Amino acid sequence: MAKKKGEDVGKRKGNILFDEVDLKTLKILTQTKKDLSIGEVQEKIKITHVSFKIHFRRLEKLGFITKERIPKTYRHILKITNKGRQLLDLFEK
Repeated sequence: MAKKKGEDVGKRKGNILFDEVDLKTLKILTQTKKDLSIGEVQEKIKITHVSFKIHFRRLEKLGFITKERIPKTYRHILKITNKGRQLLDLFEK
């Protein structure tokens, strides 16, 4: 997907703010005891890296997850925020 000048990262057409991939991402981050890299989460969801990149950037922008760089590597780990946990709780009720 080409980004148009001035377009928000992860902007969706229509009124959809949250979808199945987003929900799976938050569930995986809460169910796993170890820190997971972006690639590890993407593999568990079974979508392409490019597709997942759109999802995690939007989730990060909305404050549901954070991305932290692993020192001395080029890898990043994803962590769910309190805001992300609250949203996940709404879907699990």
